[in-house]
Amino acid sequence: MLVIGHRGLPCLYPENTVASFLAAILYGADGVELDVWLTADNEVVVVHDGDLRRVAGVQLEVKKSTYSELKKYSLGMGQHVPLLRDVFKAIPEDKLVLVEIKDRDAVEEAYRVIRGAGRLESIVVLSFNPDVLREMRSLDQHVKLGFNIASVEAAEEALKLHKELGLYSIDPPVQALEVVGREKLAEYLSVVRKLGARTALWTVNEPALLEGLSGLVDIVITDDVRLFREKRA
Repeated sequence: MLVIGHRGLPCLYPENTVASFLAAILYGADGVELDVWLTADNEVVVVHDGDLRRVAGVQLEVKKSTYSELKKYSLGMGQHVPLLRDVFKAIPEDKLVLVEIKDRDAVEEAYRVIRGAGRLESIVVLSFNPDVLREMRSLDQHVKLGFNIASVEAAEEALKLHKELGLYSIDPPVQALEVVGREKLAEYLSVVRKLGARTALWTVNEPALLEGLSGLVDIVITDDVRLFREKRA
């Protein structure tokens, strides 16, 4: 099972920053998950929300701002909104990077950055939007794709999408345990694996939640990779 730092190590460092990603790696993560948007000057930046209000206390919309405007604002601990290409430079090439595209307009530029980094093998493009994944697949038949599930209906759609696109992973939320129960989730994960896709469960911040799912979760995405490092020890 791979352990992936959700936005790095946000319990200790500002989320989606180089410091956060490096901290996750130093604490034993197999890789990191991050989110991207396209700026007004066509730069692919790493930030979760569509604006900086939550992370920097300023109402600045990402898509309507240039990168030079965005990087003026501190996210704390000397960090600012990074460029995707700079994050790739900072993370060792043997670590997995899950790139969630929040903005469909970012697909083409994000692909260019990924290709430019020369590390298609260690990158998975994620989205909740099937059309984002379709567009990415049209650009490259070999890029790894992961579908994030947000509902029971999306879970059913994911199986069809895998047949259409050949998904690398299908990614249900850990809240599925509350919605459908442990037995049903285990059945679903088993079906996904039989189809040939990997299973990625997010965002798991209590290792005990994986009980009863042994051997069915290929990737766990967590806010605190230390919990799983200690579990492995």
